[in-house]
Amino acid sequence: MSKVDVREISRELLATVKKFLKYRELQEYLSLPPPILWRYISNNMKPNKERAEFIISSLVTKGVLRKIVSDHIRIIGKDIVNIYDIVYNKDLAKLIAYEAYYYFRDTDIDAVITVEVDGVPVALSIAFLLDIDVIIAKKRKELGYEEFYEDTYLSRDPPVLTSIYVPKSLLRKNMKILIADDLLRSGRTLASLVRIIREARAIPMGVFSVVSIGNEWVNVAKKLGLEKIYVMVQLPA
Repeated sequence: MSKVDVREISRELLATVKKFLKYRELQEYLSLPPPILWRYISNNMKPNKERAEFIISSLVTKGVLRKIVSDHIRIIGKDIVNIYDIVYNKDLAKLIAYEAYYYFRDTDIDAVITVEVDGVPVALSIAFLLDIDVIIAKKRKELGYEEFYEDTYLSRDPPVLTSIYVPKSLLRKNMKILIADDLLRSGRTLASLVRIIREARAIPMGVFSVVSIGNEWVNVAKKLGLEKIYVMVQLPA
């Protein structure tokens, strides 16, 4: 992650958070006067490295980004969560990427992988921020590629066998991979991605998800031997 400009990230993070909070609220979280915050946000001034790290750490560890994202989650009946408004909102997608950056900033990552469809904006936002490749597992074979890694799993709602495909030329041996998703529930999609990554002899470095529901996926992750997992918003089953 050394190629990431932490000073620029902190400035962009402040500018994005300001779209949801007032200067007074930012001052409470950061103990920085509004004129200083204004210079960073509106005058394109970058804080020094130490302050930049403080700004990012404070906004993440105090749950500011998590609360903003959580406030946009819509619960529609039992076990139905609509997060469309989150993953397809460019500013919320940025906040998600900043959170992922903070928790995986010391992890060596070559690419982020996800399964189409709603995981794509999450993976793209993270990949753009970290300046790494993005790999999208699709439910059909993409034209222009001849060889694929393939895995099949039982989808939950409705129960149906689902196959996903990743071109072999995109996922290579020893690549260090971050798995990104919009929602973790059963863990079946997660397990399918891990099987593909390991078949390619690449290395799953961690998992980032915007939302999780219940704990069923936790047992799956443990069986897969995944250790570094971060979920932004955890909801009960």
